[in-house]
Amino acid sequence: MNSDHRLSTLRRRLAEEEIPAVVVTDIPNVIYLTGFDDVFDAMANAALLVTSEVARVYTDSRYETSVAAAAEGTSWALRVPKDAMYIALCEDVVAQGIDVIMLESSVPYGRFRFISEKFGGNVRVVDQLVEGLRQVKESREIVRIREAAAVTDRAFDHILDFITPGMTEASVGLELEVFMRTNGGHGIAFDPIVASGPNSAMPHAGVSDRRIEIGDFVKLDFGARYEGYCSDMTRTVVMGSASDRQREIHGAVLAANLAGIEACRAGRTGADIHETARAVLAEAGFGEYFGHGLGHGVGLEIHEQPSLSPRGRNAVPAGSVATIEPGVYIPGFGGVRIEDLVVVEDGGCTLLSHSPKELIEL
Repeated sequence: MNSDHRLSTLRRRLAEEEIPAVVVTDIPNVIYLTGFDDVFDAMANAALLVTSEVARVYTDSRYETSVAAAAEGTSWALRVPKDAMYIALCEDVVAQGIDVIMLESSVPYGRFRFISEKFGGNVRVVDQLVEGLRQVKESREIVRIREAAAVTDRAFDHILDFITPGMTEASVGLELEVFMRTNGGHGIAFDPIVASGPNSAMPHAGVSDRRIEIGDFVKLDFGARYEGYCSDMTRTVVMGSASDRQREIHGAVLAANLAGIEACRAGRTGADIHETARAVLAEAGFGEYFGHGLGHGVGLEIHEQPSLSPRGRNAVPAGSVATIEPGVYIPGFGGVRIEDLVVVEDGGCTLLSHSPKELIEL
């Protein structure tokens, strides 16, 4: 995929900030800027050097053939150093007469120190430079996220017929993963959460060997990958007949979910959208049991910008993709989360998650 327009946008940002060169090492940012699909894995050894004149990919021999093929017809040049990659990169920067480079704030300290020592010039840190560009999705990115969300919807429909009392959370999580990988997904976005009974009161409980029992809340949080892009959805069901208390909690969370979706539109801050949903839970008497943000951006990574939380002080832009996921978690009793994936638009948002949200009793 030719993404030279992304490179051009980055160069304009560099010019505006008077940054002569930036070194990009965060792999999702490398993938985004190059547009190289199915080339780099999460543990890839790769970096980018971008100046007003240079756009170069540095990697090792494991990725040489695939990067060379992907770079054809683009502005990206490939260099595969025989020695250490970052030493070669620093030598190239010095050879161009550049004495200031920018590194991403996400760079590990060890890498920052190594590059600083080998470069010898002024090394500065820039925050959210590429991540800010990634926040607004192109139409082709939204298509991929939509496909990933469709896989997630199919997985939920499948798992409703699969779960029975006595199964372990781990067996349900495995079934979700296998289904997504074999029914249109190109992988999973994250390890599924299957939390039953008292475990459902933990927002990120993961999975355990606990056996699901009649009367349990079962919280299912999972996502697929499609051509590199993620989906994310949570539904909470009850095994057997729901109690009045379970119905009350689920109803409050659903009302907060719907209020959050109604409030989610471009131009509003993430904090404002979060507060709209939180107020619904507070009014229902569950405010103290909702301790996380309402949502987060989704794209090449499962957690991106924008932030729909008390820290989300910036206006949410049109074209961003985010989750709306209020929850109530009562220790010793259980918890409910209902999470949808949406595309933020000027007049509201469009749902990408289409699985039923009403209380389901299995």
